[in-house]
Amino acid sequence: MNAATCKKIYTCTPVAFHADDWFFIRDTGLISSSLRSLGVESKTIMPLPWYDGDQQEHIVRTAPTNLRSTRWWKAQELDAVVLYSWGDPRYTLVARAIRKAGIRLIIHLDFNGQDFTPITKFPRALRSYVINKLRALHLSYAHTITTTPTADNFLRNNSYYGPAIADKLHPFVTPVAPHFRYNGEKKEPTVLCIGNWTLPVKRPDFMRSTISQLLELHPTVQVEIYGKTDEHSHAWHTALPLEHRQRVRLAGFADNATLPEIYNRAQICLCTSESEGTHISSAEALCCGCSIVTTNRPERLPMVHWYTTKDSGCISEHDTPSSLASAITQELNAWQHGQRNPQHISATWQPLFLSDIALSNLFHLHA
Repeated sequence: MNAATCKKIYTCTPVAFHADDWFFIRDTGLISSSLRSLGVESKTIMPLPWYDGDQQEHIVRTAPTNLRSTRWWKAQELDAVVLYSWGDPRYTLVARAIRKAGIRLIIHLDFNGQDFTPITKFPRALRSYVINKLRALHLSYAHTITTTPTADNFLRNNSYYGPAIADKLHPFVTPVAPHFRYNGEKKEPTVLCIGNWTLPVKRPDFMRSTISQLLELHPTVQVEIYGKTDEHSHAWHTALPLEHRQRVRLAGFADNATLPEIYNRAQICLCTSESEGTHISSAEALCCGCSIVTTNRPERLPMVHWYTTKDSGCISEHDTPSSLASAITQELNAWQHGQRNPQHISATWQPLFLSDIALSNLFHLHA
């Protein structure tokens, strides 16, 4: 598909999300807005109902039954659709209707390559068989499947899928807004912790313990914690020794527009999570020349582990706060001794993440 035939490319998510400003800085909303910036007509299609705050001029909402209707899709007169379906068999009829309507279908498979149903007992083996067979049917309707490297490896090496699926795979990790770029600013020995620190999956206790031990190990490091926090984080911060407390900032929520400035002056972005998919904070940080430090959880953090490759970070030896604090210290030393280069890091990862570049490559457009 070339620029001459890509006049009308819409995105679709079969879930009725709120389509406010936040929606349009990630996933299908970001893809749609990026396509518009590239001169393509694009909106996001999703089910009813409408919500207060929806950007109605950029949204098409319809009854869920229409998303499964070939006739409805034909009436939209689209050249292509990017479907965020998570490879979920529940949305196979949506993929089938788009394909049968003669529209080029790109299914984005946003998962980290884990097999959700490990074969350890017969019931799980049966469930794995059914899910993978149904997912293979779902993906068979796509002309192109955009996905992560770890999911790519899973699909290529899993007997449920085979060459018919593998031949459709196209690398597209996760869309990152084009303003996440390194600006050449000198980076300081600063560690960023970005996330919702009230969610157990982010392991806020693990993060706080790691930072406490890091402050003991490194005499000058600064730590900035962004995102929602609770009374536990504030009590922890208050209880820190004064010299340590002065080097830790509980910064609260940071607007998406201000994040590039934050990433550009920092050296490291830290991930302490129990599990993550594509972990958007790490992807944004890499585009701004930060390196990534994460904990040793290869089965639950495969994408974040991949982000540390290409001289772009490190993984702790063990999944403990003390080991992770040591890994951060090791990474700070790598920066101090010139073993990390923000220009190299940003140039390596931007083509994989930045939505304008990735979409230009996918649809042969001109950024």
